[in-house]
Amino acid sequence: MTLPPSFPHAEAFDHARVPLSARQQREMVRIAGGTYVIGSPADHPLGSKVAMPEHQVELRPFWIDRTEVTNGQFSEFLNMLPMKPSGTAPGGKVGTPHIPTGSQELLLASGAYAIIQLDDDQARIGVRDGRFAPNPGHDDHPVTEVSWAGALAYCRWRGARLPSEVEWEAAARGREARLFPWGSAHPTPALAVVGHRIGITQHVGSRPQGATPDGILDMAGSLSEWTSSLDRPYPYRADDERENLTSAGERVARGGDATFNSTAERLVSWNRTTYSRSPADGHHHIGFRCAADEDRVSNIRPIR
Repeated sequence: MTLPPSFPHAEAFDHARVPLSARQQREMVRIAGGTYVIGSPADHPLGSKVAMPEHQVELRPFWIDRTEVTNGQFSEFLNMLPMKPSGTAPGGKVGTPHIPTGSQELLLASGAYAIIQLDDDQARIGVRDGRFAPNPGHDDHPVTEVSWAGALAYCRWRGARLPSEVEWEAAARGREARLFPWGSAHPTPALAVVGHRIGITQHVGSRPQGATPDGILDMAGSLSEWTSSLDRPYPYRADDERENLTSAGERVARGGDATFNSTAERLVSWNRTTYSRSPADGHHHIGFRCAADEDRVSNIRPIR
């Protein structure tokens, strides 16, 4: 499996120049440190062998994005990279005429490990008048077709990182070990974005009833989300190389999605199984959100 690459460095994160990503940064949600129950109980009707055994982990405090990263926010990142597009084409129709020769393998599906695959039919970021831009009406929809390393590069540009899978689960379940992000009620269309055909997304935060008590949105349904963790069996151990960011291997994606993983068994917050998660590829059912150590990100303005 292809090793994660090193991508070109983006210009420094400047809040004045990237207002959408700056707002995402300001509105991160703090998750308290402490002991969290992780994994699936053996005797639950929604239990999953892949998520067993149920166990406890000790976590330090961290911050996590309130919503999934959007097309508008990821476009800001692309426009800060040293690769300037030309012309105009919507996401899904971007091709070699629009991308400089030296950058095509980083932005098109022909590359061995792209940042994002803008030529995929389900991409919703294109080129408009020589700049990367979301397709009309998709600015605040969750970004798709981003590789695992592309997601990591965006988060690092913000001074953040991807959450580990146990951080993601802790944020979704809380200290009380909720079944779903909102509680114990089974998913409905009012609680989670589910039951959509391929390529259909909705604006982030469109299901406020499905928020966690901390106000984190869309952690079940919508898109699955990249985590930093390699796919290794539970119980979780941070010291067994599963958090090695330079290793090859599949990375865990969490949260279910609106198309392939929208049953209760896939939306339950301990679920570790998803359809297709090759880290070197973009996927129409996988997005991401960023996390940060408590002392690493500045200008956070708590919203709760």
